[in-house]
Amino acid sequence: MGNTNQSSNLYKINDIFYSIQAEGFLSGTPAIFIRFSNCNLRCDFCDTEFLSGIDMNISEILNNIENFQSKFIIFTGGEPLLQDTTELAKILSDKGYKLAVETNGMFKLQHDYFDWITVSPKNDKIKIDECDEVKCVIGIDEIPDSHGIKASHYYISPKNPTHNEDIGTESANFFDTNVAKYCYEYVKKHTKWKLTLQTNKIIGTL
Repeated sequence: MGNTNQSSNLYKINDIFYSIQAEGFLSGTPAIFIRFSNCNLRCDFCDTEFLSGIDMNISEILNNIENFQSKFIIFTGGEPLLQDTTELAKILSDKGYKLAVETNGMFKLQHDYFDWITVSPKNDKIKIDECDEVKCVIGIDEIPDSHGIKASHYYISPKNPTHNEDIGTESANFFDTNVAKYCYEYVKKHTKWKLTLQTNKIIGTL
């Protein structure tokens, strides 16, 4: 592939930060988050600012992550599969990083460098039929739907209110205990599912 510094491939990146995975099977794991800009959906409960971003080449991305302690990277968004991550994923994998992706499942995987795949389906237009974990975000009186995706783990996550701003703008780290209690009781009755809470919202961190 040659020198990565010579790559002309640019990725629109919203943010790169070091934190702890807050949800799902890998909850509590230190991780580098690469948040890709943009999304094909505009969910009214979205709590993430994903519209802004800057174009970064692979060398710039590597420079941003080199001082972080973890060798585990999560591609998130927005929707990371809107961009072709093949070259970036290959280089990161070759450098010894373990890679995960968080996707809405509406786009096919572009490569096999991901070590962990999380699908959070929002509708039935799913292009990924198998993954490591499914995570459904639900509110009171709603039921999760995995849309036939085969997974090792099935999670529900409480839907939390936002700032009531336009989709894609920054939202508060609200945590609605009433929704969490509904999810708690749902899991007790439907044991296919496990409950996952957004630890970052509970303790007030990224």
